[in-house]
Amino acid sequence: MDKDKKKHEVAMEDAKEMLDKGIGMGEITSTTGLDERNVNKARRKLEDKD
Repeated sequence: MDKDKKKHEVAMEDAKEMLDKGIGMGEITSTTGLDERNVNKARRKLEDKD
């Protein structure tokens, strides 16, 4: 696995944890470096898990 893909996966996991804690979109995008589309994708994955 290349390191960019690994970095993205780690950022997605971080985003899911932050969403679970109720942290907002702005803080998540600035902290993880993900765009809103990916944060929304993480949110959907988190909701599917429940």
